[in-house]
Amino acid sequence: MRTVFMKSLRDIFAFAQPADSGSVVGIDIGSSSVKVVELEEKKGVLTLNTYGELQLGPYAEKHIGESVILNARQEQEAVVDVIRESGVTAKRAVFAMPLSSSFVTNVSINAEPTADIAALVRVEARKVIPVSLNEVTLDWAEVDTGSIDEKSTEPVNRNVLIAAIQNVALERYRTLMMSVELKEPPTEIECFSTIRSTVSSNEKDVAIIDIGAISTKLYVSQGGLLMRMHRIRAGGAIATNRIASVLNCSFEEAEIKKQVADKKASDFSDIKRAHDSSYERAFREFAQVLREHEQKNGMTLSTVYLAGGGAMFPGIDTFVQDILGRQIVKVHPFAKVSYPAFMQDTIKTIGPTFSVALGAALRSFE
Repeated sequence: MRTVFMKSLRDIFAFAQPADSGSVVGIDIGSSSVKVVELEEKKGVLTLNTYGELQLGPYAEKHIGESVILNARQEQEAVVDVIRESGVTAKRAVFAMPLSSSFVTNVSINAEPTADIAALVRVEARKVIPVSLNEVTLDWAEVDTGSIDEKSTEPVNRNVLIAAIQNVALERYRTLMMSVELKEPPTEIECFSTIRSTVSSNEKDVAIIDIGAISTKLYVSQGGLLMRMHRIRAGGAIATNRIASVLNCSFEEAEIKKQVADKKASDFSDIKRAHDSSYERAFREFAQVLREHEQKNGMTLSTVYLAGGGAMFPGIDTFVQDILGRQIVKVHPFAKVSYPAFMQDTIKTIGPTFSVALGAALRSFE
């Protein structure tokens, strides 16, 4: 069976399509920092112009690394600052909407292979989306199972990906972008940006673990389409609190120790134990989710990619590998664009942090 509405997935929640030329900035506002990546096509080569990250804690009179909720003025100030400090010149943007303002799930609909299922999708959406459909912007796409005969008239189970964004969140970010003099950007949910920056065109079945500040997400992708998502409350800010408790120090001190963690340091073993214990339950739950997905679909996910700022902690890849029993690879999203050779080491190190922002920017060049 062919995949339908693939354009819908690429254009999901696109309220304005960017032009084909010029620079574009991808924007990722997380709970503890805001990241930007500016790309431009130069002589047929997709090129990195600039990138930047700004911690949000100080804007709410909190520490660096803390998860915060900013008001409209604080958020505008942070975005203006990161754009200025990073030297972003683009006037066009793609904004990655956080999962906290979104809802994504897969449902199975029993219908004939060629039947129009739009009405049935809305019925299913009402069952799984925890708010009224009038309060969200809804889109969906049918995921190719590769095993359905379109000539058949017998009802079959058709796998559908449903995605929704809260209207109040969309309006909030539209206003934010206008206030910082950016054209109203196409908008997509962050999971799609992560998959775009991570998955290569020759990869079919891929699993990604994105470690954020307050939540860690597991995405399973098939052919570049999201097949399954699982989210657990476990993240960098939570790990920092655990380290502060173990070392009997302040959050600020613990965050600094985590960021500069050195395997040779005398207190590294204590920091690592506190850090890893914050994620152990989440990773064990992910291992179970992966096993269930493989058994249900008769396939194997031998490699799992690590993305997000939490992927930068020393030894996190080995820790996850021991729990999942699979090869773990830290993402290198900037491998999809051109940049100066002397930046190779830095770009590869920071890559996991910018997977969402880069993936958002890449959308304009698909």
